[in-house]
Parts: sequence; structure tokens; C-alpha cells
Amino acid sequence: MGSLPEELWLLGASAICASVVMPVAMRAQHLEERHRPSGPQNIHSAPTSRFGGAAVYLGYAVAIGAGVAVGLVPIHPTLPLLASSLVLGAVGLWEDIARRVPPSHRLIAAVVSAALASAFAQGTVTRLDLPYVDVWLTYLPFALALTWFMVAGACNAINIIDGNHGLAGGTSLLMFAGLAVVAGDVGDRLVLAQVLAMAGALTVFLLWNYPHGKVFLGDAGAYFIGFMYAQLSIQLAARNAGVSAWFVIALAAYPIVETLFSMYRRKILRRSSAMQCDVMHLHSLRYRYFIRSAAGVKASRRDSHCESCGAVIPGDRRRRPVDECKQPERRRPLRRANARVAQGLWMHAALCFAAAVALYDNTPILIAFSLLYAIFYMACYRRALRMSAVAMLRTPQPLSWRTQLRRHPEA
Repeated sequence: MGSLPEELWLLGASAICASVVMPVAMRAQHLEERHRPSGPQNIHSAPTSRFGGAAVYLGYAVAIGAGVAVGLVPIHPTLPLLASSLVLGAVGLWEDIARRVPPSHRLIAAVVSAALASAFAQGTVTRLDLPYVDVWLTYLPFALALTWFMVAGACNAINIIDGNHGLAGGTSLLMFAGLAVVAGDVGDRLVLAQVLAMAGALTVFLLWNYPHGKVFLGDAGAYFIGFMYAQLSIQLAARNAGVSAWFVIALAAYPIVETLFSMYRRKILRRSSAMQCDVMHLHSLRYRYFIRSAAGVKASRRDSHCESCGAVIPGDRRRRPVDECKQPERRRPLRRANARVAQGLWMHAALCFAAAVALYDNTPILIAFSLLYAIFYMACYRRALRMSAVAMLRTPQPLSWRTQLRRHPEA
């Protein structure tokens, strides 16, 4: 921990660079106006730049370049890792500009970047601290397949939670903060330097993104953050035997569980593509509930109906009609509702941060915590599903939460 002040220069350098670039990125909102999507996840009416992730990337790149120039970090594997992310970043950036990149192509880009990192930046999983699995990891084809799957999953996990002001930025900042604490504790200066460079740029982005949403992360930013978290996690576990491989899983338990449950909900319950966009994530349900509260909906004995999907809203009466499914965010109370979502879900990320950092060398307890968090997440999801008016369907026979997810047209 005594070398921490030296690595703090990288945090400052990335923050300064991101601060300079961010206002320029915010001026690109005219591209949002020209290519504004009409999908179910669009909840904003004002054009807003999606190039906040580009500013994060440039902030990190400048900090790492400066660190290499002054000898604070080695050229390898930092620069090869940064170069490996260019494929994923370029595809994500084109999606932010044109909105024409299919999810399958973005997934392929994530795998290509992961493959480049495995070849040139030591980005291959070497252990999971599971007896039989670790034996299989000695075979390179299995290790590479698992690595690419985990990296692609991390990219999509951050992209999935990037749905409300500050949610992805704040969660990612806590995840990188956890890596920084443990890397500093075990004396891994290489990982610590890269993590702090990411944290500085993310902090600046979060200041602009929360609570008013002046700039968005975009696909390029979400994929880059997920890619870097996965790669730095691989480096930390590979270079330090005293750090459990489950530390990085427990630290990112919230986005991981959100992603796995989304795949289950779409593929198993809805019989649709696992990559199909929807508005049934935990943060989406909480946002709808806050919209209803902001619109002045009071409890009543009579039922009402959602204007978009026709869903029966049990025991609610509206003071004024508000489309809770697809109404863009047009009034200040609704913008406040957007910002409120992150506050509750940051607590999920903070819980994972506290448990993972405190127990980073205890594999059995980290596995137990990950399983317990998955149960906790499911309880929170079921509660949010009940509270969200548009996600509830009243019939003569009460429906289970699985049946609600199958039948709701937006699920």
C-alpha cells in the first residue's frame, strides 16, 4: 500500500483528460436526434449524446500512455490490452452512431477482442478455485472458450444495467474500487495502476451522467468497461494466488445475476431470443414504479388500464393519464424518477463490494455469498414486479411471477 500515491497520478491524469473530452462528447447530441431509437428501452425525449464512453476510453488511454512514458507501468500487457479493446470499442461506437449493428455482431466483436487479449495481453483464465474445473483449465481450448464467454458476458452485463442515470457508472465505479482495494492490499501495482486509470475517467463520467443525464455511456462505453473489468480481474487472479477467483465474481454479482436472469427470462419463460431487448429488468420495473408515484397515482378499490399495453393495474386510480409503458420522459418529476432508480440499486453494488473486499481470500464464503445474493436479487425482483403497475396482471386466479413474465407483452 505504500506505493499507492504513485498510482494516484494515473487516476488524476485520466480524470483530467476525461474532464476535457466530456464537454466535447456532450455536443454530439445531434447524432442522437438524427438516429433516435424507438425501441422499448428508449425513455428519454430530449436528444442526449451517447459518447460518454468514448471520453472514458480516451481518459484511460491517455493515462496509460502517460504511465508508460514515465515508467510507472510496463508496456506489456497494458498497451496490448488497450489495443485489443479497439475492435469492441469501434463496433460499439458505430452502434452508438448508426444504430444498425445487430446484437450478434456486437457479441462477435467482444469475442474477437477477448481472443486478441488472450493472445497478446495474458488475458486467459487460469483458475476458478473449483477442483474439477481447474483441471479442465489446464487444457488451452477449454480455458480460451471459458475466457471468451466470461469476457463477452461481462460486456453485456454492463450494457444491460446501463438503463438509468448513474446506474452503470456508479456500479462500475464500485467494482473497480473493489479491484483497487484488493490490488493495493496484495501489492499488485500493475493491476492497481490500470484500475485507477479506469476509476478516474468513470468518476468524471458519473458527475455528468448523474442525476440529470447530461451524457450517456453508450454501447462503446458499456462494452469497454465490461471488457476492462473482465481482463483486469483475470490479471489479478492470475498474478496473486492469495486472491480467490470468486472475489471478482462476488464483486460483480449484481450485473452478473441480472444478466443470467435476463437470459433465463427471455429464453425459458418467454421462448424468445436471449439477446432480445425488453423492459423487464429490475431497474426497469423500479423506474415504472417511480413514474407511477411521480404521476400522482393513488390507491383505490377500482382497477385501471395501462394506455399502451392494456394491462390491468389492480387497485390504482390515475389523477391524470400517463402512459407508463412507452411515455417518453417529458417532465421534471419523471427525470427525478429516473435518477432515483440508481440510488436503490447502488446498495446492491455496495453490498457486493463490502462482502467481496472483506472476504477476498475465502473462496467457500465467496461462493456462498454469490448464491445468497442471487436469492436476494430474486426476492427484490419479485417485489418490484408486484409493485410495478404495468407488470401486474389481475385475473380471477392469482398469477405467479413466472406467469406474469410469460404473458406481459413487453416482457
